[in-house]
Amino acid sequence: MSMQVDLRNPELGYFDEGMNLSDAAVYRDACLPFGQATKLPPVAYRSKVFLELESEKVWTRSWVAIGLQQQIPNAGDLLPMTIGMHGIHAQRQADGSISARMNRHQHGGCRFVPEQCRSGRQTKCSITSCNYTRDSDVMLANPNGENTDLMYKFVGLTPERLASVKFETWGPFLFVNLDPECEPLATQLGGLRGAMGDDFGLSLTLSAKSWIDFKCNWKLAASALSRPAAPGEPTNKYLNAEACYSCIEGPYALSNSSAKMVWLFPNLLFSIEDDSIAVVLLQSTGVEKTLARCFWLAPKSETISQTTERFVQWTSLIQKHGTQAEQTHRDYAAMGAATHHDAGTDDLLLEDNIGAYNLNQFLAYRLPLEHRYYWNAPIMDAAMMQRRAR
Repeated sequence: MSMQVDLRNPELGYFDEGMNLSDAAVYRDACLPFGQATKLPPVAYRSKVFLELESEKVWTRSWVAIGLQQQIPNAGDLLPMTIGMHGIHAQRQADGSISARMNRHQHGGCRFVPEQCRSGRQTKCSITSCNYTRDSDVMLANPNGENTDLMYKFVGLTPERLASVKFETWGPFLFVNLDPECEPLATQLGGLRGAMGDDFGLSLTLSAKSWIDFKCNWKLAASALSRPAAPGEPTNKYLNAEACYSCIEGPYALSNSSAKMVWLFPNLLFSIEDDSIAVVLLQSTGVEKTLARCFWLAPKSETISQTTERFVQWTSLIQKHGTQAEQTHRDYAAMGAATHHDAGTDDLLLEDNIGAYNLNQFLAYRLPLEHRYYWNAPIMDAAMMQRRAR
C-alpha cells in the first residue's frame, strides 16, 4: 500500500487477522494459571501491526536495557539504540555522568520515510541515526572528548537542545524509558533490586562481546534462551503487573550449572555464572528478526584464554537455542491462514516455559492500556499528500 493511501485512509487502532489487538480478550487464554495457559496467538509473532502495538505500549512505555556502563567509559563516547520505532543515544559527559537523548535525525534527514523502510524491519543504510536502519556499535569520541563527524547525525551541533530521555542505571546496566510519566526503574525491578543490590557486577570487566542475529520474533528468542533445563517454576514468581521479571535458580538453556538466570522484561537476560555475569540484550529489528547483543563480564584475574573459552561455549549455546526459536517462528508463520480471524488459534499449545508465561502476563497487562498523548500531529501532512494526488 502506498504512503498516500496510508495517509488518506488511516486505520485508528491496532487490527490484524480479524482481531482488535488492544483488546484484553485476545490474551485471555494466555492468562490462565500456569499449566493451563496457552501461548500467545500466532498474530503476536508474525504481524507488523502487532510489532507497532508493542512499540507503542511496551518498548516506549517500559524501562529498556540498552547496554552496559563499560561500553562508554570516556567522555564523549556514544551508544546508539533504536527503541521500538524511536532512535535514541546515551553519551558519557565530561563529569562522568551519562545523558540520554532522542537522535537529531529520527528519519535520517529524509523528508519522507522511503517505501523500503516501511516494512517493519531495520534496513542497512549509511544513515545509522535513522530509526528505520540497523544501529551501529558504540561510537568513540575524539581523544580530547569532542564529538566526531559521524556523531553529528545523532547529536547535531547543540546536543543540549535535543529532547532528553529518562535514564537510569542498575548494576552494570544502562536503561532508558521514553514515557515522560514513567515510574522509577525501582518499580519495574520490584524485589529484584533488594535481592541483588545496586552495585552487583560493577567490579567485573567487560571481557568479550558479540552480536548474533536470529530470524525469529524477539519473544520466541527470549523464550528459547530462558527455558529451564528441567520442568519447574522459578524461585521468584511473577506476582503482579509491576513485578517485571522472572528468575530461575538452577540449570537453564544456556548453562548446565546452578546459575541464577534473570529475565528483566522486556529485553534483558543475564545469568550469574560463578564469578562472572553473562548478558544477552535483545533488540527487535523486525517482525521476524531479533538481534542478540551478548556480553561477558569477568573478574580481572581471569585470563584472556579463559574468557575466550567460556564465551565461545556460551555463545554456541545461544546459537543452538536461537536456531530452535527460528524453527518455532516458522511453525507460527505457517499456522492457520493469516488473513482469517481464527488463524489457527484452536491449535495453540500450552505454555510450558514459566519465563515466557510471565512475559505473556506482562504483555497482556501492557498492551490494552491507554496512555496520554502529548502531540497528535502526524509527521507527514496528509492534506498535502491529498493535494498531490489530485
